[in-house]
Amino acid sequence: MDTVVILDCDKKWIANYKRMLSSIQDPMDCRFFQRPEDAIQFLTEYPAAVLACEQDMPFMSGIEVFQMVDMLSPETVKVIITENKDVAKTLDTINSSQVYRLIVKPFFMVEDIEKPLREALAYYQEGKKQEEAGRQKELQLESLEQRISGLSKELDGKRQRYAVFSQVAEGMIQGNLGREFVGLSQEEAAFAAQACEALLQEFMRYYMFEQHGCQYHMKYLTQFFHRPKEGYIFQLSSQAEGEIPSEMMSRIGYGMFLMGYLCQKVLSECQVAMGIRKEEGGYALRMACRYPQDGSAFRISSPRLRQILGHVVEKVAKSLASQMAGAFKGQGFAVRLMFQQEGSAQ
Repeated sequence: MDTVVILDCDKKWIANYKRMLSSIQDPMDCRFFQRPEDAIQFLTEYPAAVLACEQDMPFMSGIEVFQMVDMLSPETVKVIITENKDVAKTLDTINSSQVYRLIVKPFFMVEDIEKPLREALAYYQEGKKQEEAGRQKELQLESLEQRISGLSKELDGKRQRYAVFSQVAEGMIQGNLGREFVGLSQEEAAFAAQACEALLQEFMRYYMFEQHGCQYHMKYLTQFFHRPKEGYIFQLSSQAEGEIPSEMMSRIGYGMFLMGYLCQKVLSECQVAMGIRKEEGGYALRMACRYPQDGSAFRISSPRLRQILGHVVEKVAKSLASQMAGAFKGQGFAVRLMFQQEGSAQ
């Protein structure tokens, strides 16, 4: 129970306070004092919720008591008791000490003293609740900052590993493709190297930084490849039941990226439709691509360069999926990649 301190130098009024407050049904923990120094000593040892203090006392005024209480127990709610003889002095006390309530003597009804004290108690308790809520928010913010710091360190570690892996992988790509580049012009070789590097960069993003579901990948890839004004129509759909496991979604998502990237790099314009279906033992990614029938179908004029890019994408796609099937018909082709739960990305 929160404590209410009542200070009044008049013995008769102290007796009145005790009598009135003892008759209420829901008692308050009230402590009564006639001497200011005794009340201040109590507040030094036991900070109270409310201090109701007489304004006019012979040795120490109410405003002086409040000033000391502000230092000793700043959370204590202050209530001033006065006979209202000097309005200016009362207002000065109220303004300088942030007094919450004013009780005017004389009064004869219990509610005249009980009501302002209960309101002051409620005000104090609400302040404590807000203080606790603020403390909880500070703790939550501190916890969030610690988590962000931990994630930042984890991300920095991944970036460092990414840089090492990327350098090694780029060297392997350039070394392995060196023979393939024979016969290509310098410009064509640079284009092929840049295209393969982009495949690597996207691979690292999927497998080192991303933990997203199917809807995210579908939205991301559509924004990446769907460019109707440039002649690229890219559509994705999913008929998979439930959420696709994240470790499989990374492989499926990268498989979709591979096919979309190849089409955009090689073809001048195209219509690509992809769909994910849940099948026995895993998930199937089906893709169909249609492109123009005239001679302007290819962005890359060199058949050798188109073959190199197609070969790279095919090799990577096969390493992702447990099965791969493809078919060509006229000005279009279809690919089916099967992803099984027990499979692993290479």
